[in-house]
Amino acid sequence: KIKKFLVKKYPFTLAIGVLPPQSIPEIEKEEQIPEEEKKEKRIHIVQIIPEDQFKNIPKIKKEVLEFAKNIRPKLWFHFITPVDIWNFLMDARYDLSGAIAMSFPLHDTGLLGALRVAEVHKTLVLRKFEKYVSSYVIAGSLVRGTATKTSDVDVVVIIDDTDVKRMPRIELREKLRGIIYQYIADAQAIAGTKNKLEPQIYLLTDFWDAIKDAHPVMTTFVRDGVPLYDRGTFIPWKLLLKMGKIKPSPEAIDMFMS
Repeated sequence: KIKKFLVKKYPFTLAIGVLPPQSIPEIEKEEQIPEEEKKEKRIHIVQIIPEDQFKNIPKIKKEVLEFAKNIRPKLWFHFITPVDIWNFLMDARYDLSGAIAMSFPLHDTGLLGALRVAEVHKTLVLRKFEKYVSSYVIAGSLVRGTATKTSDVDVVVIIDDTDVKRMPRIELREKLRGIIYQYIADAQAIAGTKNKLEPQIYLLTDFWDAIKDAHPVMTTFVRDGVPLYDRGTFIPWKLLLKMGKIKPSPEAIDMFMS
């Protein structure tokens, strides 16, 4: 009933999901929910809308709450844009981004499914060899906001090879690459989506060389990519690029001209 109302009244809606119950305590910390409201168990629903509708969130929330006020069990609504999700990730709030990614989809134009398959794959990869993963980054159509239910999901896994003692670095990359690719089918099956993962694997030392040389492909990736997981590598690069500190990137040229 809620889904039909939301999709009909707000046809621009990107996704609607039921948030996992175990994530609610963390989510409630983000919003000033009255204590008496917290005591009453509710179903928490997230509605993802385009960024250009951000200014209309107060109006939408008022209309939705009015429609749902007599529905039982009671509902609590969270209205966000994709930019909010990317900001959660940039702030390393993986608990919030993970809850959204793993929400039960009531309606999805593609963003939720693409995010979910990447989240599941990331979890499988980290569970196997977290100490070697420096960053797990999403890019492409998912971040650009053009993902559909069948879009490929571009991810980059950066492997930390700075403390490898027992095998050559290239051998480490190829060994981990095999395992990372092996998890693609498992992630897609668990996520239940048609989105195909397209992972690329880089060694940290090679990636660093490309960043220093302002390799155009890598520069674009750092500019546009968003980390689903980061151990203090990717986010500093992204911020340094934004500040114009990576030369000769367009940002550095703009800063110099200014």
